[in-house]
Amino acid sequence: MNRLIHIFLVLAFFTGASFAKHVAVLETVSDTKDLLSPSERIYLTNTLREEAVKELPAELEYTIMTRENIQEMLPPGKAIEDCEGSCLVETGKNISADFICQARVGKVGSKFSISTEIYETSTNKLVASFNGLGADVEALIEVIMAKAPEFFRKVRGGAKGIIRTGFDGAGNQSFAIHVSTNPPGAALSIDGRPVPKCNSTPCQILLESGRHRFLAVLDHYEDAEGSFDITGNGQQVSLDLVPRFGTLVVEPQLNGGGTLDELEMTLDGNKVKAGKIELDPGVHSVELSHRCYNPASFKVGIYKGKEESFREALVPIASGISLSASKSSGEPLKLPVFVNDNSVGETPYLGSVPLCSKIEIGEGSSRTALNLTLLPGETVDYEYVVQESSGRGSVSGGAPLRKRRGVAQDNTETKPEPGTSIPSNVSTSSSSWTLMDHATWLLPVSAVIAGVGLALGIVFELDAAEQYKYANSQNYKEKMDAAKSSQTIRNVGWIMTGVGGFGFVLATTFMIIDF
Repeated sequence: MNRLIHIFLVLAFFTGASFAKHVAVLETVSDTKDLLSPSERIYLTNTLREEAVKELPAELEYTIMTRENIQEMLPPGKAIEDCEGSCLVETGKNISADFICQARVGKVGSKFSISTEIYETSTNKLVASFNGLGADVEALIEVIMAKAPEFFRKVRGGAKGIIRTGFDGAGNQSFAIHVSTNPPGAALSIDGRPVPKCNSTPCQILLESGRHRFLAVLDHYEDAEGSFDITGNGQQVSLDLVPRFGTLVVEPQLNGGGTLDELEMTLDGNKVKAGKIELDPGVHSVELSHRCYNPASFKVGIYKGKEESFREALVPIASGISLSASKSSGEPLKLPVFVNDNSVGETPYLGSVPLCSKIEIGEGSSRTALNLTLLPGETVDYEYVVQESSGRGSVSGGAPLRKRRGVAQDNTETKPEPGTSIPSNVSTSSSSWTLMDHATWLLPVSAVIAGVGLALGIVFELDAAEQYKYANSQNYKEKMDAAKSSQTIRNVGWIMTGVGGFGFVLATTFMIIDF
């Protein structure tokens, strides 16, 4: 909060007693509509209000609100005659009165009765009340004259003060005025003192007639002040505040998936929401973090009335995928692969992808999003298996299988939409992987070939992981190319191992990969 606002609040605390307390005497009401004539109702109210002026004078910092004051402060569409009963205290709060009073007239037998109450609006506390009986309205006036002085003295705790003999003159009148600022939300002080009932414009206040100095204070704006002559109810007072801030717009590009709602931003050590931010002139520190991107930080100089922006693309966290596809019979398929709706090749596919990528396989009606969790700095193996219905070559609820190196086996199945067929342009020709389907004739191959294949697989598996691990923005492409080469040699090693010993060696190899 602006330093001046703090000062105003402190001053308000220590000088609160110097602010006039506003007392509202509402129109007298009756239990039945025809019990009092309008003129009798007004006269009773005026008598009660006159007694309030005598016992709560301006010298003791009390202001008795006039009928016009009250009407001006009421919410739109509400009349002063509507204020009675359970809404009495709420009405007092609406018109910014500190105390609110009202008399009610009824009949007890053949006599008139009057019951009068006064409440402190901030606490809903009943401060005082009196009751009386009379043969007619004139008798009720005598009751008011006799009991109202002590009644109103209880508002000031029974303390004695200057006693007045009538209403204030025109020079001491108070008026309900409307105060606004552009932009709104400013704290207000008048004649050097903060106004507790207006700590955020626009607002309505009661103010004595005459010339007054207004000061409005709002964060990131120059203080606005002006002098105005207060002459009547409903007067409009408006102040324009000049901005003393600059603007920072933080809208980074997220080209690797994720949303801006997931972006976390720290400004000068405080968490804020990214977007358009108003800042005082000076140098500010910004830190950005996102689950899908590498952290980013920068310093920005803000100048009064100028806008700075950060709309650069964040660097995605790198991950990798090794994707293959085949029929349920084991015959490999060449299916298109899409990363974030961009075509990147076909299966078998090996490459680097952003951590939060959307991975899809196939095309047309058979294009399917893979339920795949990528890992930072690691390559995830994924085999997509298409189940064929007999005689038609259509997908019958395929079972993609997924496993990740370095994490537990995930057996969750994600099924493609049933009833979709394999596109006619998809190749079903065999690749080097078909040696796995015909490994039985390779059982007598020497243990030496199996050992060499096992060694190649282990060595280049570790080498590929090492290349991915130490890839950074400077040598990223070089390391990724080296990793791809290592993975190719690794695959050859696994094939050789399968040729050397289909059963035992194959099972041992998968255990090493999972491990």
